[in-house]
Amino acid sequence: MLKKYFSFSSDFTKNTFTLVIGTVIAQAIPFALHPLLRRLYSAEDFGAMAVYLNIFGVITIVSALRYEAAIVLPKRDNEAANVLSLAFIINIFFSLLVLLSLVFFKKEIITFINFPEKYANFLFFLPFASLFFGAYQSINYWLIRHKAFKASTSNKIIRRVVEGATQTALGFVKFPGGLFIGDLLGNFSNALSGIRQSFKNKFSFSSISVKKIKFVSKKYDEYPKYNVLPTLLSSAANVLPFLIINKIYSTEVVGYLDLSKLVLSIPLIFISATISQVLFQQITEKKHNKMSVKADLRNVLAILLLVIVLEIIIILFAGPWLFSFVFGEQYSLSGEFSQILIFSFVLNFIGSTFSSVFITFEKIKLNSVWQTFYFAAICSLFFCRGLDILMFLKIYVGIEMVMHLTYCVMIFSIVNKYEKSIKS
Repeated sequence: MLKKYFSFSSDFTKNTFTLVIGTVIAQAIPFALHPLLRRLYSAEDFGAMAVYLNIFGVITIVSALRYEAAIVLPKRDNEAANVLSLAFIINIFFSLLVLLSLVFFKKEIITFINFPEKYANFLFFLPFASLFFGAYQSINYWLIRHKAFKASTSNKIIRRVVEGATQTALGFVKFPGGLFIGDLLGNFSNALSGIRQSFKNKFSFSSISVKKIKFVSKKYDEYPKYNVLPTLLSSAANVLPFLIINKIYSTEVVGYLDLSKLVLSIPLIFISATISQVLFQQITEKKHNKMSVKADLRNVLAILLLVIVLEIIIILFAGPWLFSFVFGEQYSLSGEFSQILIFSFVLNFIGSTFSSVFITFEKIKLNSVWQTFYFAAICSLFFCRGLDILMFLKIYVGIEMVMHLTYCVMIFSIVNKYEKSIKS
């Protein structure tokens, strides 16, 4: 059946399977360790870590003002190298700004997000983790540009090995903050490995100059102008439900919800994140050559739908039992949460896979409009105080489904318009 959708001799398929296999290995490490880690650390530990990671996700997505997304676009490597350098410089200053914010406003931040006091000092890991992750994120776009997918996957494996080994070791000796320390060291090792891989894949300082950096900063200024704030709002929309639940209910409930999110994200991590990287490079190249991309997108969608149907069946019929069996009886509640959340996750799964369409076809402003409306829609959850947690999640999922369906329709419209233009 797969032969109907993929040519196994094509570069797209080879690159996709390289990324998928590498990602499976990389993600198998934390997933294999998670049942053990859930017994070494408390639900509150994971709840605090979930809040930390959600804040981390917000700040890292704009740490280079979105210039990193433009690294794949230039036809010449010289220009792309200067975009990469620009992203690095901005990332350093942004991380410094985050550090200064924590130094001067730590108490206010803790109070606002209702972060447990005993974990408060670990918030100072954020600027350093942001620096390391932001650096690697930019490098990863460089690797995608050069189809260095093996290098990209090996970096992921190194990160997960360091992270998992640290968290497990510190968990056994009951060292405070083992989850936070493991994450920081994982990001550090990822950045070091990525820097090494970039030099092995044609990156050189010889083509970089202040003049050229200024040139690319203006050429691709649509990214900071029209993409930073909306992307920040969209990322904040992903975080807000966790922060609201942490504030209204408890950090422990966030811990159960975090496990649901982790398990439901498996297809998103294994398939969406890998295929989207290859797809980005593939459709960008085809767009440069005025070639059709419809077949590539249709074939990927067919595979996604097969995965989605399988995941829905498993979660709806065996969710609570599965979570109890793998993670312990106390996590059956995570299974109940998953039965509600699954429908929004599968739509997000599709949208995330094809999100590069907005960048490839230079529809940054359109994407920004959607991100702004998405944030506004999620903010309506502030009016849901006093509800039972399950009802709160049902309302949240309803909002998510409407917004992600709209996102998918927008992607279809962009591709359809492009296909008509090349035919004419």
